[in-house]
Amino acid sequence: MQTQRTITIVLPDDPDLRATLDAFQQVQQRVSPVAFNGGQPLKAVPLQRACYHQVKGVLNSQMTITALRLVAGAYASAKANKRPAEQCFAFKRRTAMFLVGRRGRDADFRKDGSLSIWTIAGRKRIAYTIPQDFQARFAQAQEVDSLTVIERKGQLLGRVVLTLEYPEPKGVHPIGIDLNETNALVAVDAEGNNLFISGKEVKVRNKRSFKTRKRVQRKLASRKAEGKDTHSVRRTLKRLGRKRSNRTRTFAQTTAKRLCQWAKSDSVLVFEKLNIPQPRKGRVRGKALRRRLSGWQHGLIRGYAEGKAQEFALAVAEVNPAYTSQICSRCGLLGKRHRHKFSCVCGFSLHADLNAAVNIRNRYTVSRDGGPLSIGPEALASLLAEGKPPALAGGS
Repeated sequence: MQTQRTITIVLPDDPDLRATLDAFQQVQQRVSPVAFNGGQPLKAVPLQRACYHQVKGVLNSQMTITALRLVAGAYASAKANKRPAEQCFAFKRRTAMFLVGRRGRDADFRKDGSLSIWTIAGRKRIAYTIPQDFQARFAQAQEVDSLTVIERKGQLLGRVVLTLEYPEPKGVHPIGIDLNETNALVAVDAEGNNLFISGKEVKVRNKRSFKTRKRVQRKLASRKAEGKDTHSVRRTLKRLGRKRSNRTRTFAQTTAKRLCQWAKSDSVLVFEKLNIPQPRKGRVRGKALRRRLSGWQHGLIRGYAEGKAQEFALAVAEVNPAYTSQICSRCGLLGKRHRHKFSCVCGFSLHADLNAAVNIRNRYTVSRDGGPLSIGPEALASLLAEGKPPALAGGS
């Protein structure tokens, strides 16, 4: 099974390479108004036909087409995320993409450890450094697809997209995974072993960051009303936002890695098929609920877990989430949940998140073996009496 991964390399401060980044950015800025097309963004091929002759000559032909495709892709991505562009995008970041591939078009990693790359001053060879954490992955790459050079804090970095080969997952042993706010991840394998990963510390720190941002936002509003300079306040807000985003992303990546390292080989990670709306005004009622949903990193954890699962040869599946936290994992009856404690009339009690993870695991097992339901007949009769839908099949 082939998959793609991105690593970071460190590039030297080369003036010709910086000039190439400037030229690439200028091409994107020139074609952005054409791509916007009055609110009806053009796709890559129509955009190329419309303005290739206007911007050619600054870069080589391949990089010019790459710049056009990236601009068209930015508008298409905004539309796919249900946030269509209301005005033409301004490409402010200095960046450039170099195609590599087997032909080594715009750039090529040579065997002597140098990088042959095209610049506006001609093709040249430069040195590069691969961080130790990425050296093994770079050596195992079947193919290098592209190199994106960016500028960060005055330093040139390269994002290298690699094609890697991993074994096909067998997915024999199911692991039920329940994602929550406080206990970020609770997992139970086929043998009953469990994994608890708490997200309380990150949640508390994010809440503190939110309060700080609110205080700085009030300061920003007052300075605007007084007509004072707001540059430093806006810079502080951006820094706080980046710190919170990086903290949440790092926690999700660490959680996903711990899960995959804990799981045994030939396992299948079973998640709930959650359909949670975007926490935006008009879609979710209540400011407090929108704030909780925006701080819940379940989507990030699952996304990173799916990526890591490929490296560890683990399969990924999902099940219907209906009533997984309300039914007893032993008898299938509807029980009672009070905070983190679950109890049932049959006398069974367990940690509520652990009970849900067991239900997720069992629901997948029943679905895989062809069973129609993963709850007992008494619980089904109770649900029907309450007028609730009985569609609790394990498959999705």
